[in-house]
Amino acid sequence: MKIFDELKRRNVIKATIAYIVVAWVLLQIIAIVLPNFGAPPWLLKTLIFLIAIGLPIWIIFSWVYEITPEGLKKTNNVSKDKSITRTTNKRLNIIIIITLIITIVLTFVQQSTPKTTSKAVINNDLVFDKSIAVIPFKNLSDNKENEYFADGMMDDILNQLSIIQGLEVKSRQSSECYHGSIKSIRQIGKELGVNYLIEGSVQKHKDSIRIIVQLIDALNDTNLWSDKYDFEFKNVFTIQSEISKQIAFNLNMVLPPTGIEQIEKTPTNNVEAYNLYLNGRFFWHLRNKEDLNKSIYYFNKAIELDSEYALAYAGLADAYYIMGWWGWLPKNEGFSKGKEYAQKALAIDNTIAQAHATLGSILTFDEWKWKEAEKELQIAISLNPNCVTAHHYYYELLDVLGRNEEAREHVDWALKLNPFSMIFHRQSAYMFYNNLDFEKAIQGFQKAINLEIGNDMLIYPDQLTLIRCYLKLGQHELVKESINDFISTDTLINYNMLDELYNKNEIDGLLNWFVNWLSMNQSEKYIEKTMLASFYVIIGDSESALNYLEKSYIAGEPGLPFINSNLDFKSIKTEPRFIDLLKKMDLYQYQLSN
Repeated sequence: MKIFDELKRRNVIKATIAYIVVAWVLLQIIAIVLPNFGAPPWLLKTLIFLIAIGLPIWIIFSWVYEITPEGLKKTNNVSKDKSITRTTNKRLNIIIIITLIITIVLTFVQQSTPKTTSKAVINNDLVFDKSIAVIPFKNLSDNKENEYFADGMMDDILNQLSIIQGLEVKSRQSSECYHGSIKSIRQIGKELGVNYLIEGSVQKHKDSIRIIVQLIDALNDTNLWSDKYDFEFKNVFTIQSEISKQIAFNLNMVLPPTGIEQIEKTPTNNVEAYNLYLNGRFFWHLRNKEDLNKSIYYFNKAIELDSEYALAYAGLADAYYIMGWWGWLPKNEGFSKGKEYAQKALAIDNTIAQAHATLGSILTFDEWKWKEAEKELQIAISLNPNCVTAHHYYYELLDVLGRNEEAREHVDWALKLNPFSMIFHRQSAYMFYNNLDFEKAIQGFQKAINLEIGNDMLIYPDQLTLIRCYLKLGQHELVKESINDFISTDTLINYNMLDELYNKNEIDGLLNWFVNWLSMNQSEKYIEKTMLASFYVIIGDSESALNYLEKSYIAGEPGLPFINSNLDFKSIKTEPRFIDLLKKMDLYQYQLSN
C-alpha cells in the first residue's frame, strides 16, 4: 500500500497514463502523415518500437526525478515542503484531458469518413484516388516451366493491392492481354484507363529467387520506384508483402492497421504447398475442362501438405463450380463440391473475398436462396472492392431479382475493372436488351463475340441474342444474314433454300424453320433450353416455350432464374405454368414487384 501511495505521490501513475495517451495520438497522426512523404513501411514499425521501449524509461524517470522551479531534481533530494508534485499533477491532468479530447475528435473523424462498402464502391460520384494495373511478370528463369511461378507472383501482388481502400486495381484478365506486348507504357495505360502500371520479372533457380519490380507513372512513362529482391523461396510471403507495401507507400496510399494485417498475412507455413497452389491457379485461369482438372489435382496436393490451407480450398471451390456450370461435371456434383470447399475455406479464413463470391453465386443459381446469396456477395465486395468476380456474381443476382439500376451499377463496375471480358460485355448487353435498348445491346454482343472468336461454345448465345435484337428492330435482312452465319457449320444446309423461305414467307417462314433447326441441333450448339423457349415465344408458340422451360427446370440449368428478367417471356408471365416455375424458385414475389 505504501508503494502505491508513493507511486501516486510521485505522479508515476499519472505520468504513465499521460505517456500512453499522448503516444497513441501521436501514432495515429504519424500513420496518416508518413505516407504523404513517401516514407518506407518499416519507419512506422520502428517508431512504435521506440515508443514501446520509451515507456519503462519514462516510468523510471517519473519515479526518480521531479520537476521543480529550479529544474529537474532527484525526488529524494526535494523536501516535501518545497515539492510541487501537486502542481505537476494538475498539469498532467490537463495534458491527459486535452489529449483525450484530441482522441475523441480523431475517432469521430475516422468514423464519419465514408468507408468503402459495396454500395460506395460503385457509386459513380465516388472515384478512386488512383488506378493501377499489374502487367504479367516476365519469366527469366532457365526453366520455362517456371512460368507458373512468375504468373503466381504477379497474381498475389495484384490480390494484395486489391484490398487497399481508394486504389482501383484492374483485374488479372485485363492485364493478361499485354503478356509479351510490345505496346508502349503510355498506350497500355490509356487502353486500360489507369494512372500507374507495375511490371516486373522473376528468375527462379531451385530455391533461389530474384524479383525485379517497377512502379511506373503511365501518363508520363516515368519510373516512380523500383527495387530488386534476392531471397530464398521460404521467404516468399515476406517479400510479396514488402513489395505491396512499398507500392502503396510510393503511391501515398494510407494503409490502416487492418490493411497491413491483411497484406502481411501468411496463407500457409508450407512453401511447397504454396508452390502446388500456384500451379493450381495457373491451370485454373486457363478455364478449359482439361486444365481445370489439372488445377483440382494441384489444389488437392497442396491440401495434402497443409490441411488448413484456406486458399487451396477456395481454389477447389472455384474449379468445381465452373466445371458444374459448363456441364463438364454433373451440375449437382460440381455445385455441391463447390459449396463444400467454399465453406471449408471460409471456416479457416472468413476474409477470402473470392470464396464468399463463389458461395454467393452457388446460393443464387443452385439453391435459389436469394437473401443468403446477397449477404455473401456483399461481404465479398466489402472485403475486396476490386474483386471483379464478386461484382459479376452480384449483378447476376440483382438482374434475376429485377433490381435493374443496382445491377447496372455492378456490371458497369465489372467492365471498368476488366474492359476485355466477353462475359461482362455479354451481361451488359443482356441488360440493355431487357430494357429495350437494342442498339446498345447489339454493340455489346458484337464486342463479346469479337473477344471470344474461336470459342463457339461461348459465342453461340451471343449470336442468337443478336438475331433477337435485329428482330426487335425489324432489321430482317440482318436476321437472315445472322441465321446464315449461325448455321454455317452445317454442310447439309442449302443456303438457297433459306433465301427461298425468306422470299416466300418472309421473316416468319424463315424463323419457323430456324427454330425447328435449333431444337434438333441444341446439343451440338450448346443451346440452353431457356434460349429455345425464348425463340418459341417469338414465333408465337407459347406451349412449346413453356415445355422447354419446364425441361430446363428438370435438367437443372443454372441459367433458368434469368427468365424472371428476360424480356421475351413478358407475354407469358401470367401463364399458370410460368408462375408455377417462379414459385418453385421463390421468385414469384420479385416478379410481382416488377
